[in-house]
Amino acid sequence: MTTKFEPVAAKARLLQLVRERAYKDGIDIVLASGKRSTFYINGKKVSLHPEGLWLIAKLLLEKLKAFPEVTAVGGLTLGADPLASAVAALSFETGQNYKAFLVRKEAKGHGTGSRIEGDLERGEKVAILEDTVTTGGSARKAIDAVVEAGAVPVVVMAIADREDADADAFRREFRVECLLTLSEIRGRR
Repeated sequence: MTTKFEPVAAKARLLQLVRERAYKDGIDIVLASGKRSTFYINGKKVSLHPEGLWLIAKLLLEKLKAFPEVTAVGGLTLGADPLASAVAALSFETGQNYKAFLVRKEAKGHGTGSRIEGDLERGEKVAILEDTVTTGGSARKAIDAVVEAGAVPVVVMAIADREDADADAFRREFRVECLLTLSEIRGRR
């Protein structure tokens, strides 16, 4: 089966999948940032779903056209792993040819001890991928590792922006592009 990609329809379908599979409201949960929340967006419920991952990758590839200097995509494991892999794989079809990289939460204690898997070159321009943005903390860990490796983060891209005020400083420091916002997920524009 071949599916034609149309960005507006793809975003609408992704929004539907996020609402059905990933968004929970009226709960009490602790986020990766350490903050408590009454709602949760579990990006992995969509990024590990066949249609969801395809939609995410195609929409990210569309957004990446605005950043022709970017040659690699990746981010902090676990949220970025499927995104970076899918974007890299589908970029071969589109001719964008992005390399993927993964950032470990800690340097591994064996082998080369590297914190980044994948080939990043000094000065290479990269996009940091993330499933959701709350405070920007996970993306910042990936950014720190990328900068330490000598590469240059150009943009942070995510499936969903929780529109948390605690990310305002992060948004001022880094360009953040998300496929969906909390307002859209909740049905508000």
